[in-house]
Amino acid sequence: MKRHGKSKLKRNILLITTIAIAMIIIVAAAIRNQYRPKNTEKPSASEYLKVEHIGSIGTFYNNNRTVDISELGLKITAIGGNATAILITDLPTANEEEYPYIDFLEQGTSKELTILIKSYVTSLNEEGLFPLDLTIGCNEAEPAEITIYLDPNDVVGPHY
Repeated sequence: MKRHGKSKLKRNILLITTIAIAMIIIVAAAIRNQYRPKNTEKPSASEYLKVEHIGSIGTFYNNNRTVDISELGLKITAIGGNATAILITDLPTANEEEYPYIDFLEQGTSKELTILIKSYVTSLNEEGLFPLDLTIGCNEAEPAEITIYLDPNDVVGPHY
């Protein structure tokens, strides 16, 4: 009978130890999850920044169905929050080593840019607009390739 009592005592100690270890693991996991950095995935710059065409200079060809843009006017607005180090790339700028750059835009504010371009030839789409592709990004958002559409009435220049 004595032997049976020690066996029961060992079993109870083992059970209590197992429960205590399980509780320590659960508490440690909860603490670890509490201090783990939250998902730091950035939004797309196309959602964070608004890019609008405000006027350009170009030369029209092919009965005004094609235009060669030499100066591009854009208005950039921070819509997703404050934006720092805004950079526009994938445009054939006049100085290939300098891309249009804005240090800081407070949410809801805009800045207008005039970008000198070597040459960007685009043709009218079915909606009667000139598509122009560029990439924009900032510290707070992932770079995004976007297409803006130039209204022919907002492009000035000679017609051939």
